[in-house]
Amino acid sequence: MPAPGAATNKEDMTRIALLAPMRRYEDSFARRSEALFLASGGNLGNFAFVEALWRHLSPDVTIVSWETPHAQVRERGDILVLAAANQLGAHTDLDDWAENLERIGLPLVVAGLGAQAEHIDAPVDLTSGTERFARVLASLAPGRSPNIGVRGEFTLRVLDRLGLADHAVVIGCPSNFLNDSTDFYADLRLRADKAHIDRLCVAGGSPHVHSVKDLEVRLAQFVEATRGAYVVQDPLDMMQFARGESQRMDPEKLRWILHFLGPGRPAEEIERWRLRHAMCFNDATSWMEAMRNFDFAVGARFHGVMLAIQAGTPGGVIAHDSRTAELCETMAIPMQQGRDMPRDFDLDDLRRLFPFDVEKFAAARERLRRSYVDLLRGCGIEPDKRLTGV
Repeated sequence: MPAPGAATNKEDMTRIALLAPMRRYEDSFARRSEALFLASGGNLGNFAFVEALWRHLSPDVTIVSWETPHAQVRERGDILVLAAANQLGAHTDLDDWAENLERIGLPLVVAGLGAQAEHIDAPVDLTSGTERFARVLASLAPGRSPNIGVRGEFTLRVLDRLGLADHAVVIGCPSNFLNDSTDFYADLRLRADKAHIDRLCVAGGSPHVHSVKDLEVRLAQFVEATRGAYVVQDPLDMMQFARGESQRMDPEKLRWILHFLGPGRPAEEIERWRLRHAMCFNDATSWMEAMRNFDFAVGARFHGVMLAIQAGTPGGVIAHDSRTAELCETMAIPMQQGRDMPRDFDLDDLRRLFPFDVEKFAAARERLRRSYVDLLRGCGIEPDKRLTGV
């Protein structure tokens, strides 16, 4: 492996094994939602940061899974990059993950690690297995430079309590750097300055989150009024509904979804609404292409909003726990706590509730990009020019 920061050529280029779900799911049109759900790692939003990492680590990168035999992982890479998520919290016990990483035995870089709690100021109590996982991440650093890219200061504080803060830097989410166009900020400004929202995209599908579900009923009405889109990425039953698999669903779950989206409306009306507005995506690039045709995106699903932003469509996130709140704070994305949202807001209120400051977003993005590039270079990985800009 070349020294950190060293120039590389094709002969001595570091081979990267990216430990992640699939980047895209081919032929999803011919598969049931369960297969698409599993391929994405349990949330279609995962396609966003896997696509980003694949681009930033190219050209010599191979995606591997937790099921890939350890010897095969070592054959495919000189260094392992872990596409992380909200793994730090009382909701996980990652002793098995720690064991697997130690058995693979490759130097490790982590991107996008986050902590999860009820809110951004809540304590995070780790299980013994997840604490071991965090310590193993740090122990596998390729050198003396930090090797853990975290979502924000909230997660950094969790690592600090373990004495691991020196091993980590704040980078936000790699999906923040999918668009490398020189016109990116100009496109955002053009749509952010537009007075009226003619077409709305809702990053939806949160029927079981109390602080959000009533808001989604109203947002679903705005989707209908603007001939917009309701993009579902999770959970599985919402994906099944959006993809037209109602006949295969548990009847009770279907009744719950129908009530969630249109309380008091006949089932046939909600089915017509689904045909006109609901959709899922099997990869990030087609998702972003579709988002070019909207004026604004809003919802409780962070990556649904982020992919719209990367396509030049401003948006805002309705947060309901620390995960999305931390990401929005780190990357200067407009956010409202679900519990604080007015229940009688109108379509034209969305820009006031979620004011998109392009300059603030751009400044935060550039600062995070530099930290992200420094993280990779410090671990001996030269990022693709789509990240470095040169």
